[in-house]
Amino acid sequence: MTPTNEVIPNSDYSAYILPGINAIATPSVKVAPITSPLIKSEDSSVMAKWGDDNDFPQKVIADIRKDPEIGTLLSKKAALLYSGGLVYGIIKKGSDGSETMTPLPEADDLKISDWLRKSNIKRYLLEAATDLYYFGNVFPETVLNVGKTEIIQLCVQASESCRFSKQNNAGVIDTCFINANFPDDDENNKRTKKLPVIDPYYDPAANLKTISAKGFNFIYPISYPSPGSKYYQLTDWNSIRESGWLAVSQAIPKFKKSLLEKQLNIKYHIEISDQFWPLKYSDWSTIDEAKRQLIKKTELENFQKLLAGAEKNGNSLVTPFKSDFNLGKEFSLWKITAIDDKIKAGQFLEEGKDASLYKMSAIGLHPALVGTMPNNGLGGAGSNIREAYNLHMMMITAHQDIILEPLNNLIKYYNGWNEQVEFRFKNSFMNTLDKGTETTKKIG
Repeated sequence: MTPTNEVIPNSDYSAYILPGINAIATPSVKVAPITSPLIKSEDSSVMAKWGDDNDFPQKVIADIRKDPEIGTLLSKKAALLYSGGLVYGIIKKGSDGSETMTPLPEADDLKISDWLRKSNIKRYLLEAATDLYYFGNVFPETVLNVGKTEIIQLCVQASESCRFSKQNNAGVIDTCFINANFPDDDENNKRTKKLPVIDPYYDPAANLKTISAKGFNFIYPISYPSPGSKYYQLTDWNSIRESGWLAVSQAIPKFKKSLLEKQLNIKYHIEISDQFWPLKYSDWSTIDEAKRQLIKKTELENFQKLLAGAEKNGNSLVTPFKSDFNLGKEFSLWKITAIDDKIKAGQFLEEGKDASLYKMSAIGLHPALVGTMPNNGLGGAGSNIREAYNLHMMMITAHQDIILEPLNNLIKYYNGWNEQVEFRFKNSFMNTLDKGTETTKKIG
């Protein structure tokens, strides 16, 4: 049969075969940009400030460092998200909706495992999880090879050092400014790096190829959404800072420290009647002032020794009093009043307990996962720890998916890896004792 150069359409005319050049032609699809309302700003700078003074993350860090609990709680939550670390493979779904992960072909597995090793993926996962819970915003940086054919590295830029540009005319945030001296420096400082931002909302691999001419380093922004926030998302636990409970929590140890240093060193209040001295010293009215002070000092020193000895050895303490027979009354010449120990009485214990509960609730950690805290009844053991842990692990899938977006949505497609590969976290779940094993490991 003689070859034909006639262009042949398929059955629904959605594509055409070009036999003369062994090609198929399909119409290109132009995707409309996502509708993104522009934010009105009176500030003429190009950079979108993070907080009124562009120092919001710095203030968050300062508050966390002053608090004995929040840093530990956030670190624990990041460790729970990291769980058993990264796993990858091909996901097979059963008829009951269950999922199992099967290994990749050996060649694909070697390629991906080598890339993960070189990129030090474990560090990325932990740093990303920490920034997500500290700030609600993570700034992963991707690095292209010289030929711009492959992403060779994934790392995290410190969130407190990153700021976005304001939206361009299309409503897109296209630049990330990086400077460890924010908020002191601005976007025009020579120390400020400017990296293009990859659009994460539609085919980020194609978007990166489109903007790859801008350089070798790009930011793939990830965050957990908080309604009302456009440029920078807000963590749920920030409510502790704005509600005043964080200030209450931090004021309690300061106040107790002040009591320990000042008030609690005084155990007794001793009152001495002005009638004691002339009654004991018949010539009191003729004694000069300097000698009176010496007599008082000696008398008080002797009384202090007597009081201390009575405390230690259980001796009797004798204090004088005067009887007025005409009035039929008795008058104490010495009065000793013990001053209450406010710390031992548990002052502010309930306020401290409430503040701790509010912190754990806002951060999203059940008290049973934190451990027993002295004198406040928080913590747990046995089944409540197991149930709290299992419930927590079931609820963090969304956070894990956010952390893995650069791998699942960008890198595997840009690098041409097996598109069936899925990256997940290996999560462990606690079993009851009748299950035979203490934990069950599951993917994702």
